[in-house]
Amino acid sequence: MMIYVGILMVYLIGAGLLTRISLEWSWKEMIAFSFLLGIAAETFFMFICDVIGFHFTSIVLFFAGFAIIIGCYDTLFAYWQAKKKDINLGSWSFKTLNYPAVLLSVMIFYLFYMITQKNLFWPTLEHDAIGSFDKLGRVIAHEGVLKVSLFKWGLEGAGGIYPPLFHGGIAYLHLYGDMQHKIITTLFFISLLMGFYAICRKYVSSINALFFTLLLEMVPELYSHAALLLGNLPTAAYVGNGALALFVWLQTKEKRYFILSCILAGLSLWIRNDTIGFALAGALIIGLFYTEKKWKQAGIYLASALLPLIIWTLYLKFKIQADQSSRFVDHAGMINMVKLKLMMGYVVSYLSWTQFGHMAPGFQLYGLAFILSLFVIILNARNIKKDKPYILIYLLASFAVYFMIFYLIDEKKQDAPISSLMESSFKRGMFCFIPPLLYYASTSRLVTGLMNKLEVFRTGKDATI
Repeated sequence: MMIYVGILMVYLIGAGLLTRISLEWSWKEMIAFSFLLGIAAETFFMFICDVIGFHFTSIVLFFAGFAIIIGCYDTLFAYWQAKKKDINLGSWSFKTLNYPAVLLSVMIFYLFYMITQKNLFWPTLEHDAIGSFDKLGRVIAHEGVLKVSLFKWGLEGAGGIYPPLFHGGIAYLHLYGDMQHKIITTLFFISLLMGFYAICRKYVSSINALFFTLLLEMVPELYSHAALLLGNLPTAAYVGNGALALFVWLQTKEKRYFILSCILAGLSLWIRNDTIGFALAGALIIGLFYTEKKWKQAGIYLASALLPLIIWTLYLKFKIQADQSSRFVDHAGMINMVKLKLMMGYVVSYLSWTQFGHMAPGFQLYGLAFILSLFVIILNARNIKKDKPYILIYLLASFAVYFMIFYLIDEKKQDAPISSLMESSFKRGMFCFIPPLLYYASTSRLVTGLMNKLEVFRTGKDATI
C-alpha cells in the first residue's frame, strides 16, 4: 500500500511543478512529464540531506514532497478545474470510429502489458543492476545517505560515480517498502511513450502519432530494456522528451516548452553525464535558429543543463574523492585510426542492416527506427532546408560529442577494450537518439503528406493539421 502512496507523491510533485510553469499542459503531457520531474525532485532532496549530513527516511522525503504539493495546491486545483471537462470518452459510433487508430492503440497497449508483466514477474538479474544500481539503491535506502559504506570498500560498482537520479529513484521505492522496485522502469517507459505521442500529436494526425509511437515502443533493444533495471531507458526518457520540448519551443515560441526543456536537459545530466552532447547541441540550435535574444536564451539553456553536472562533479571531488575524468586519455595526441575505424564500423552497423563485430545487425537491435528515419530524410531531401533542419543539426552535433566521448576513453583505465564498450554502453546510449529522429520522420513533409492522403482515402476529408 505504501508504495502506491510513494508513487502518487512523485506524480503530484511533478504535476505541481508543471502547473507552476503553465496551466496549458494537456493531460497526456501532464502524465508524461510529472513522473520525470517528481522522481528527480525526490533525489534532489536526498542529495541535499546528504550534503548537510542529515539522514533521510521515507518520512523525511514524504514531508519534503508534501511541502511542494501544498505550495502548488492553488495551481494544481486551477489545472483540475480547467481540464476535468476533457476527461471523457466523447461521442462515437462504429460508423465514425477511427479503426486504424484503434488497432494501433491496441497494439501499443498490448505490447506495453506484455513487457510490464515480464518486468514485474522476473527478479533483477542484470549484471550492472546487481553489481551497482540495485545494490546502491538498496544500501542508500538502508543507510539514508548517498555516500554509502560501499564506497569505503570499493564495492559501489560502475554506477558509483553516476549522478544519483536512477539509483536514488530505486532507493526511494525501497524506502516505501517496495519489493517490486523494477516498476520504476515501467514508469519511465510510460513517460517516454506518452511524452513522444503527446508532442507528436500536436502536429500530426492520431494515426501518424500512434504509428511512430508504436515504432518507438517496438525498438527491440529498447523494448527489452523496459524489463531491465538499467539506466539507459530512463536516460532516453529525459533526453527524448527534453529534445522534443525544445523543438516545440523553436517552432511555437511557447515559453513553457523552453522552461521544460531546460529542466529536462539538466535532469539528463543528473542521471548520466555522457548526455552532455545533447545539452551542447540544444544550445547550438538555439543560437542558430532562434530569433529573439538567441544567445541569451542559448546561455540560459546551457547553464540550466550544466548546473547539475557541476554540482555532481564537485560532490564527487570533495565528498566521494572520485574523478569522472579518470577513465579518459590524458592527451588526445595523434588520431588513432585503428580505433576510429573500429568505432565507425559499429556505427554503420547500428544504422543499417550490416553486421560488425559480435553484434547483430542494426535492424535487429533498433528495428525500423534508424533505417526508416534515414530513408525518410533521403526522400525528403528537397525540403531539408525548410523542414525543421534544426532537428538534424541537433542530432549530428549531439552524436559527434557522444562519439568523441567514447573515442577519448582510455581502454586500459577503463579495463575494457573499445569493442566491448561499443557492444554495450555505446549501443544502449543510442536509445537517446531514437525519439528525436522518429519525431523528425513523423512530422516531416513527406510523411505528413502521405498520412494526409491516407486520411482522405479513409474519411474523404483533408486531415492536415
